[in-house]
This record gives sequence, structure tokens and C-alpha cells, in this order.
Amino acid sequence: MSDRQRRLLGTLLLVVGIGVASSQALLTSCSASASAIVSVH
Repeated sequence: MSDRQRRLLGTLLLVVGIGVASSQALLTSCSASASAIVSVH
């Protein structure tokens, strides 16, 4: 594998990792606010 391919793969994995982490954080914040709204009513 060439250096360029390795760098591209590393960048891709980094972007995917950030995307998964941010979507999980968004999902937990949405579910936490939804459960707070439900418990208020």
C-alpha cells in the first residue's frame, strides 16, 4: 500500500469515527431531552 493510500485511509477512518461519535452524542442528547419532556408532563 502506498503512502498516499495509507494517508487517505487514515483520514477516512478519522472522519467516520468523528461522525459516529457526534451522531451518538446527538442521539443521547435527543433521548435525554425527550425523556425529560415526558417526565415533566
